[in-house]
Amino acid sequence: MVRGALIGLVHDQAMRLPGKEAESEAVTLINSDVDSVESVGEILHDTWAYLLEVMIGITLLAARLQWFAFLPLAIIFACSRMSAYVAKHLEPRQKEWNTATQERISTTTSVLGGIKSLKMMGMVDATQCRIWKLREKELRLSERLRWILVAYNASANSLGIFAPVLTLVFYALSSGTGELHANDVFTSIALLSMVTHPANMVMTLVPRAVGIMANLARIEAYLSQSPVLDSRHNNGKEGLSLVSLEYVSVRHPSTPDPPILRDVSFRLSKGELIVCTGAVGSGKTTLVMALLGELPSTGSINLASKKIAYCAQAPWLPSVTIRDAIIGDSNYDQEWYKLVLDACCLSPDLESLRNGDSTFIENNGMNLSGGQRQRVALARAVYSRYDLVILDDPLSALDENVAEQISDRLLGPRGLFKNMNAGVLLMSNTTKLFPMANKLLVLQRSEARLQDPSTVQQGKIPGSLVPSAASDQTTQPSELYYRKAPGQSQRNDNATEDLSRKAGDIALYGYYFNAVGYRNAFLVTLCTATYSFCLTFSQFTQMKVAIRSGIVLHSQLLERVLGAPLSYFAETQIGITLNRFSQDIALVDKQLPSALANLSTQIFKLLMQVALIVYVQPVMLAMIPPCYILVYLIQKVYLRTSRQLRFLDLESRSRLNTNFLDTTSGVTTIRAFGWQDKFATENIQALDMSQKPYYLLLCLQCWLKIVLDCIMTIIAIGLITLTVMYRNSTGADVGMALNLMIGANTTLLRLVQNWTSLETSLGAVARLKDVQECVPSEDAAKGALEPGPKWPSAGDLRTENITVSYSQESEPALCNVSFRVNPGQKLIVMGRTGSGKSTLMLSLLRLIETKHGSTSIDDINITHVPLQILRQRGIIAVPQDGFNIPIASIRFNLDPYDKCTSDEIVQALRRSRLWDKIAAASTDVDTILNLPMSAILPLSAGQMQLFALCRMLLCVKATAPTKPIIILDEASSSLDRETEIILGDILRKELEYHTVIMIAHRTEGIMDTLRPSVDAIATMKDGKLRVSVIGTSTDCVGES
Repeated sequence: MVRGALIGLVHDQAMRLPGKEAESEAVTLINSDVDSVESVGEILHDTWAYLLEVMIGITLLAARLQWFAFLPLAIIFACSRMSAYVAKHLEPRQKEWNTATQERISTTTSVLGGIKSLKMMGMVDATQCRIWKLREKELRLSERLRWILVAYNASANSLGIFAPVLTLVFYALSSGTGELHANDVFTSIALLSMVTHPANMVMTLVPRAVGIMANLARIEAYLSQSPVLDSRHNNGKEGLSLVSLEYVSVRHPSTPDPPILRDVSFRLSKGELIVCTGAVGSGKTTLVMALLGELPSTGSINLASKKIAYCAQAPWLPSVTIRDAIIGDSNYDQEWYKLVLDACCLSPDLESLRNGDSTFIENNGMNLSGGQRQRVALARAVYSRYDLVILDDPLSALDENVAEQISDRLLGPRGLFKNMNAGVLLMSNTTKLFPMANKLLVLQRSEARLQDPSTVQQGKIPGSLVPSAASDQTTQPSELYYRKAPGQSQRNDNATEDLSRKAGDIALYGYYFNAVGYRNAFLVTLCTATYSFCLTFSQFTQMKVAIRSGIVLHSQLLERVLGAPLSYFAETQIGITLNRFSQDIALVDKQLPSALANLSTQIFKLLMQVALIVYVQPVMLAMIPPCYILVYLIQKVYLRTSRQLRFLDLESRSRLNTNFLDTTSGVTTIRAFGWQDKFATENIQALDMSQKPYYLLLCLQCWLKIVLDCIMTIIAIGLITLTVMYRNSTGADVGMALNLMIGANTTLLRLVQNWTSLETSLGAVARLKDVQECVPSEDAAKGALEPGPKWPSAGDLRTENITVSYSQESEPALCNVSFRVNPGQKLIVMGRTGSGKSTLMLSLLRLIETKHGSTSIDDINITHVPLQILRQRGIIAVPQDGFNIPIASIRFNLDPYDKCTSDEIVQALRRSRLWDKIAAASTDVDTILNLPMSAILPLSAGQMQLFALCRMLLCVKATAPTKPIIILDEASSSLDRETEIILGDILRKELEYHTVIMIAHRTEGIMDTLRPSVDAIATMKDGKLRVSVIGTSTDCVGES
């Protein structure tokens, strides 16, 4: 119940928080913190039950030992004082550990989400090193906590060792004779175990309780964060306008800087189209966020309805089928659905997919091309049939022909939006869309002005705001990786506490030891000292085991996952992979070492207890075989059932994780459509499925405890029966046997529990081993040729008859493609969506391997070059989807291998016109560059592309004097005319002597940088390439 309530609360809060805040912590909270807190009910009930047991034991002990019965309470009090002193250091260290775990998992989540871009940029090694350092920090902080637990456990365990001995010693000394009768001794020992065992258990609960408090504090902090402040007003359907803004100003709440937009006023009515245009960073997306209620604003925003059909600039797609992603929370209408697919030009793409619109979307559409992702998101907005539609540059990933068809079918005079009488606010810098608009909203210098679309032809819009006249970005081909599945996850706990103390007259001790016999006294002292040493030292070894296994297993997992081919990430849900780094690593860190040590302890302890029972009562030897058979059968049934339940539990947790990742990454879109209830319901369903095996596991564990108690009861009855029948045992023998039976009962129960815990933990190890053995590695290099340090010295690229497909079963995406790019030549690759442009780029980077043919750079076959050298030094890629790690520094995101100075980084930022925006955070250069990316203002899509160009410039500088080939994948898709000039200037100056391959749909802004008779334009069509040198009528290499 606690688990379900907390996960539900975290999900509800994630639905209310701003997008980045929602995404940063939620997944870690449900994977680590909630799993720790879920045992709070068990701790509460165990505490009162143990305290009651202590009181009953003291009462019975007092009847036999009089006031000496209260001596264990004094020892317990002394131990608790020592434990309290140690425990005050637990909570802060637990919080430090939790925070470090959160940082590692957040970084891992970001990396897994952007793995394609990461591999393209050759940042795998740097990112792996960064995560490894975060892991090292996490384990270092865990070691500080474990030392406290060692001291705590040492003090707690001394209670059970010294309390019985000291109590009986003082009781014997008080008698004046130093004698103890067997019936007094063994009865008292049994009663003392009723006091010391529960008291010891209460103290073992303290570290767990402290850890739970730290976890609860993190959950509370998350739930206490301020939700999105929606300053919009809902006037209902009767309003004259769908949306009305009056003197609206918007600023980011995290900065005191002047408003990004100031005094914006306009109205949007039904059937009207307003195109909002402006330079990169002018505030187009900020205006969208204000209209969606994601950013606070002053002034008045009035809406007819807060349900808005929204298509984001970076499309978000949940982990469902394509059809379900389009339909969303609407009812399925087959005729309307087909109409929407045709309008968004999706029908041909779906026909080419093996499963059509039943194709499952993996990892936010990694298995779809960029254009397909954007069209699915656009289709979702159209299918909803909402009156108000906001489209944030929805055609940026489409080639010109497809973009024209979609704009005509949706925005034209007979388009679907006109037929629906919907009001559309379109953010775009594409001038071809301006004539379709009823009004133009021009953003410039934080102000907004409404203009007539005809002003574009009349030249009344400033030049910097008029972009190149075309559509935008590229897409990968429509080949899909095919879905696989499995999934898993789990939980943890453990701790302990103690102290010891002595007192008494030395003469009395001498008198008593004389009666006992110095040999026996020495033997007792030696055994207890050895026991204490081994018990304490085992805690130390557990710590070493945990640290070592945590480093090795996480390092192997990280290396294997980051080294996996792109197809692995397209086939495997991110929730499953994330479970390996969160749930399974948590089990390795926290549960496995203690379970292994405790199981070993209980096995040897039980063996000794059984041996002593047989020694004092030989007749018990006859009961061992049947008891062994009975316990074996019980554990066989238990383990078989528990393994199945654990598998179901882990599988359902993967689904829950995936649901959380979908919700947190797309919360802005979800709130815009008003689909909070739908995703809350899906979360409840996933949580309910997860709770069933979890609850049954708890029931199974309770059943095990009851069965084992019954077995020990039967054994005890058998012991008494045999003793009465044969009457050949003394009272001391019977008393010792019964006391050993009491201890053996607890030992057996703990043995099976630790065995279960070990099985659970080994399940995590098995899954990690499965990743290590079954996840394929990228073909690092066939022949492992290490090129010289000056490679590539020219940048001469040749491909000869390369054939590429995404899988063995799929048709080739490229077929017998041959071309050559001479050193220093610039090649622009153009073509329709799905024609194979991005496939060509991926094959050059060896993100997909070629079936036939070869590619060489400076006469070295890239197949034989180690991947990291190829992607760091041979080719520098600027991917279509920019990648940044939010919690990593600006310096790391720009210069991950730390090869450039601060001045060089600042110079590159100035070159890309980003320094003024970033420098607003501080005045000290190093302070600015060491700030996390999340600390600076959100960058627009165009600014993200400039940031990626800045990273490319630093990579070029770091690899000098070599001449790596530069691949730009739609580097200008979100740039306006002014910022396109920056790109053209970079091509002309910094990249003058570099070979450049630029995948693009629009070339107007960079055509003047290309050199006639030198540079070339290539056209991709149906996986074939035709290259033509600019200024000539002949092909460079003919048609392939």
